[in-house]
Amino acid sequence: MTCRIYEHQIDALLERNILANAAFWARFAQITLSDPNIRARQAKRQTRHCGPNHTGSIDLEIVTTCGTRLLVENKIDAGYSVTRQGDPQPERYAASAATLRAKGAKALTVLVAPEIYVSAGRKANTFDRTVTYEALLPALEAEDRLMLEAAILQARTPYEPAPNEKSAQFFHEYQAFANRRFPRLFMKMNPNGMGVRPTESRTIYFDVPKTLRLWPGLPRPRMSLQCRDSSAPSASVKIMLGGWPSKAASIAVPQSLSAIGGYVRPAGRSLGIVIDTPQLDTQTPFEAQIDLVESGLISANILVGWWNTHGHIIPSIGKES
Repeated sequence: MTCRIYEHQIDALLERNILANAAFWARFAQITLSDPNIRARQAKRQTRHCGPNHTGSIDLEIVTTCGTRLLVENKIDAGYSVTRQGDPQPERYAASAATLRAKGAKALTVLVAPEIYVSAGRKANTFDRTVTYEALLPALEAEDRLMLEAAILQARTPYEPAPNEKSAQFFHEYQAFANRRFPRLFMKMNPNGMGVRPTESRTIYFDVPKTLRLWPGLPRPRMSLQCRDSSAPSASVKIMLGGWPSKAASIAVPQSLSAIGGYVRPAGRSLGIVIDTPQLDTQTPFEAQIDLVESGLISANILVGWWNTHGHIIPSIGKES
């Protein structure tokens, strides 16, 4: 079975190659700025939208040596998200660019996606520039090239989640329970329409802006609770800091984190700040697991409390030795 490629993986690929692959950046700069000699000074993932009253994040924000900021939205095959206030992604990008221009900055919105996505007319013309995966592919090598090729193939055969009624019921009851008993834990909305949940759906994602404090000097965190984790000894709740997996081996675990049963480990391409939780079965009735669910949510609540109080210590203890 072919593994799905996720947008956050391509976000990381883009950031990595923009900063470290001269041929890749030259192609990107030629398409977006009409000048391959302009350099990228900075590239950061998941920065905040700055349009009036707009929430959500920019997939990748690039600051160039000519002063132009590129606000990049990366898509593989998913539709554009809409906030609870009804603001679609393309409009949020346009509003952020307009806000920057009003302050005297140069800003362009950029859609990066497979050719089939762009040609399907999914509001590509609302972005100032479009860059296709296919245009960037020749500048990649090894694993990055294979990943982008897989993403292109995936876009041609988009994922259709097979509805699983037991999964849908489990997540519905889980969210209702969490909303009622743990009001400071904000879960993200179901990414599938009509409440659909596939059998493989086993992860609860949290709304970071509403749940976690953002600390200066740290990557923007992500947070999830997994019902089952096939890549780790236990299910867990974790806060993830993108781009820091190598720090897990050398970081000094704060005593305040150890005191709540927390530890650190790599989590994909991130540093995971983790508390182990009971394993849950989405195919078993929610009521039969309610004590295990509550235990996991208590751990999530404790981890959030630790982060929002002590997260500022991570930059100092997380420095490479």
